Amino acid sequence: MIVTDIEGTTSAIAHVHDVLFPYSRSRVREWVRRPEAAEVVREVAEDPDEAARILVGWIDADVKATPLKTLQGLIWAEGYASGELTAHVYDDVPPVLARWSAEGVPVYVYSSGSELAQRLWFRHTQHGDLLGHFCGHYDTVSAGPKREVASYQAIAKSIGVEPGELTFLSDVAAELDAAAEAGWHTIGVSRPEDDSPDVGRHPKISSFAELDI
Repeated sequence: MIVTDIEGTTSAIAHVHDVLFPYSRSRVREWVRRPEAAEVVREVAEDPDEAARILVGWIDADVKATPLKTLQGLIWAEGYASGELTAHVYDDVPPVLARWSAEGVPVYVYSSGSELAQRLWFRHTQHGDLLGHFCGHYDTVSAGPKREVASYQAIAKSIGVEPGELTFLSDVAAELDAAAEAGWHTIGVSRPEDDSPDVGRHPKISSFAELDI
């Protein structure tokens, strides 16, 4: 069974920082006054203006805060629905997802972005709708922080398999370390397009085309 990260793994880091973050940042001050964002505002500050200031600061600092991820998911949902946004997935990924689907290999997503944002991402890619290739989604709310061993233990328990049956794909060494400590298999994704990140001691690939799972 496969569990994959998104940013830097299936998709370009630059797309998140150059497209999605600015899109959400420019709409925060409007969205904090919408009824559907009321719970987010309550979690962040006492009034919408202060919440907007904090949320924009979190976007600028790339803080993995749950209220921010929730709000961004709502903002991006509207952008995808309107056709203003299209998610990026590397060209080498869809053929492998299709092969895994044909072979009956279960594939899950584990990302710091909300589960809603994950589903929107894979439904609206430049390759079309890829969401059907995935069996489930986990974020920092449903599983926990990505650099903690307990998060990977929780995912294995949720799926209902032994840790050794799971393989995690990520571009972040600390995440891979946590998964390995939880008993998972790990593969580091070090793409030249994303500055070839150091994935530590883990087996390394630069493209999904190199995967033989």
